Amino acid sequence: MELDDLAGVITPNIRALLLAVAERRTPLKEELTTAAELGERRAVQGVPIEAVVTSWHIAEREILFRIATFGPPLLAEEHRQVARHLATAIDAMTAASTDAYRRTRIEVAAHLEQIATDIVSRLTGAEPLDPVVIEDRARLVGVAVQEEHRALAVRVARDDDPHRMARAQRLVLDAIRPKLHSRTVVGSRGDIVVIVTPEVPGLTDILGRVVQRSKHDAFVVGVGLPRPRFAEVAGSCREAMAAVEVRRRRPSGPAVVEFAAVAADVLLLENPLDSRHVIRSALGPILARPQLIETLATYLRCGLSTRATAAALGVHENTVTYRMRQITEALRVSGPSDLVRADVLMALRARELGALASPL
Repeated sequence: MELDDLAGVITPNIRALLLAVAERRTPLKEELTTAAELGERRAVQGVPIEAVVTSWHIAEREILFRIATFGPPLLAEEHRQVARHLATAIDAMTAASTDAYRRTRIEVAAHLEQIATDIVSRLTGAEPLDPVVIEDRARLVGVAVQEEHRALAVRVARDDDPHRMARAQRLVLDAIRPKLHSRTVVGSRGDIVVIVTPEVPGLTDILGRVVQRSKHDAFVVGVGLPRPRFAEVAGSCREAMAAVEVRRRRPSGPAVVEFAAVAADVLLLENPLDSRHVIRSALGPILARPQLIETLATYLRCGLSTRATAAALGVHENTVTYRMRQITEALRVSGPSDLVRADVLMALRARELGALASPL
């Protein structure tokens, strides 16, 4: 605070205290206004409330010292009365300041949370972003914008309980907060909560433990790749949300999904026309026969083992051998080992992810 500004706040309060003591009364309502203004300013500046209270007690001691040192001599009883009236006035001024401080802090916190929510909304939206604007807004809420950041996307397994998402968000934030030295920003996009956090060592392991402990509030977390500055984290937001979408399409997958592990799946989901072309080209002759598709996928997943495939499907080994013969003939390959191809694997994965949800 500038010196002139400081004097403009302090002087009216000291004058009000001296008048209250001289007239042997508590401060008037209009005199308490200046004390409230002091509390509001200190709240906006982020000064701890304890410092506000301490400043009033310092003022009390300073006034008593000056009265005793520079004023006319006072009898003991007169000195006690002055001290009593001053203490009463200080209590009233302190209460006015602290009440205003608390109200202002609540308003400031709500305003900052709204700014944080707006930042996440912009980061997860489709419109182009101005990095300067994003970082300026982030600085307002206390983000260390020059540091490495990444995004987390949190989605509950069931959304029938309106409090379930709030609990999942709190669990994630409580787990990573001890590792943070800068604040996170939190917002939402549809049924997904997006958390933009400074880089945390061992983040995936931390999230894995949190999800494992929260069996009654099952949720999944998508983890985007880190970005060197906050202004570049929009890409990480999209990655985290895409990872959650992959997990939604594959319910049997892990609860913590790193984008790096599902990047190929994301490409398939984000390019449905290409995915359908791959499916049609690689599996076209057997697409109408789900039993053969399931056998092929299981066979490849079991490392081309007829016995393991039969056990997984609950059928006889001869049945697997017969179905694989049908598949190789339909796809015109010389043997099962020729099916270990990128296009076949991609087609099976695209189909598993639901790329055939709409008609080919």
